[in-house]
Amino acid sequence: MSQHTDPTTASNAAPQDENRFHTYVTHHIPWYVRAMWIAFWIGLVWYLVAYAIPNAKNYF
Repeated sequence: MSQHTDPTTASNAAPQDENRFHTYVTHHIPWYVRAMWIAFWIGLVWYLVAYAIPNAKNYF
C-alpha cells in the first residue's frame, strides 16, 4: 500500500509541523563537493582537448 497522500485531500498543516523533517541549517556547499565539481570540469576540458577535438578533425 502506498504511503503517498492525494494532494487534493492533504491536510493544511501548520508550517512548524511541515518543517519537522527539514533539519539543515545552512546552504553551505562542502569543500569536497566543490572539489568534485572542479575535477569534473577539468576532466571535461582534458577529454575535449585529448580526444574530442582530434577525433572531430578526422570525422569532418
